[in-house]
Amino acid sequence: MGKNLDFIEHFKEYVDKNKLIKAGDKLIVGFSGGADSTALLSALWHLRSQKSFSLIAAHINYNLRGEDSQEDEEFVKNFCFKRNISLVVKNVKIDSKSNLENQAREIRFQYFNKIKKQYKFKKIALGHNKKDQAETVLFRLFRGSGYTGIQGISPIVGNVIHPLLSFSREEIEKFLKSENIKWREDLSNQENEFSRNKIRNVLIPWLEENMNIDVIDKLYNASHIFTQTDEILEKLARRRYLKVKIKNTAHAYNLDIKKLRKIKPVLRFYVYKYIYGRLNNDEKDFYHTHFEEIEDILDTEGSKQLDLPNNVFIFKKYDELIFTDKDITNNVDVENSKKITHLRNRVTFEDYRIIMKKLKKLPRKRNVFEDKNTVYIDFDKMSFPLIIRHRQPGDNFFPLGMKHPKKLKDFFIDEKVPKFDRDNLLLFCDEEKILWVAGHRIDDRVATSSDTKNILKIRIEKKSKKKLRAAERISK
Repeated sequence: MGKNLDFIEHFKEYVDKNKLIKAGDKLIVGFSGGADSTALLSALWHLRSQKSFSLIAAHINYNLRGEDSQEDEEFVKNFCFKRNISLVVKNVKIDSKSNLENQAREIRFQYFNKIKKQYKFKKIALGHNKKDQAETVLFRLFRGSGYTGIQGISPIVGNVIHPLLSFSREEIEKFLKSENIKWREDLSNQENEFSRNKIRNVLIPWLEENMNIDVIDKLYNASHIFTQTDEILEKLARRRYLKVKIKNTAHAYNLDIKKLRKIKPVLRFYVYKYIYGRLNNDEKDFYHTHFEEIEDILDTEGSKQLDLPNNVFIFKKYDELIFTDKDITNNVDVENSKKITHLRNRVTFEDYRIIMKKLKKLPRKRNVFEDKNTVYIDFDKMSFPLIIRHRQPGDNFFPLGMKHPKKLKDFFIDEKVPKFDRDNLLLFCDEEKILWVAGHRIDDRVATSSDTKNILKIRIEKKSKKKLRAAERISK
């Protein structure tokens, strides 16, 4: 291999140490024609027979730089043709210059994943180098990515590998020159329109000149420390999560706030990020600012709601913190009310099934009053029509045990009913009064006594839950 021996050996060592490629792998190599991607493709081309893997180069022409973009594409085609490397090229046109970096990145990964699926490839190789790592650490630090973001780029993230991370730009160019390989320069990288370019072209040179000439190496080394720290904190946070978890389903995670307060803030960050990732299938959009917003609602009284990116919602219900991907404050199926003119065995209202039955005496079961979804009221102290509705301004009733009226709003506060649950609770009323705040309390004026001759039993149950139980029985 001559002059390139040191580079290729260093490259192989890094690949092996981080287990980036194994025998039989099929790699898609992002190939722009710049120095980094050209060096990456060349190094992989040298190793492919030795490590028994196959590769295909993928180039995207964004048509943003006129003739330069066309010349980039021609260079890529000639490079691959001379080395018998398979190549796929995609031409795209980006109409809006708004958020250009993210648009290009999204197009790039959509195309790579399409190729991966179409040709059954396993991994995507990208040419980020040591300077890119330093830029990423600074970029994420300033962006507020939190403790985990400042670890920078990992050698392997899912199915994406970064085999050049340990190389400086100088080492890469030296290798290409020793091989007499030319590359393309993207002059737009010198423009400071984008944040990353400002870090690359302004901030890092200033730091090198005024703070430390080795700032790129220092940031690169720091990224390793952050990565190891991140791994440790993630493991600790998973253990803490199991201690603070009350319950979880596919769509919701309930945490005990009192227990949450007992763990360190840095671990709370990781607990929140872990749950966010479970609901969203990706943790990357959880930033330190989101952590601070969650911490703020922990210290407030009553119930609070917080909306995070990607349709993740957080609800504080007094002593519980709930993460969910369902916005439970919006119930599109809510009806205004339902009027029942005479006694009926079954009635449906929204997602509820209401079962009513007239009795002569209470059941003998000792726990007859323990089911919050079932009540027994004095039939002769109420009148039809029976009205099922939600709360309205000015509602009040006589909670069981009280001889004076109480505003429904004050009752909810005293009972610690979350704000976002209050509008969804069912109220059973006649034309004069509230008979039952479903799931909570009946009105004292319709309570049964030793003089009660006729009893109305009312039971509510969720239709969706009943369907679920039936499905479970069938599956068994």
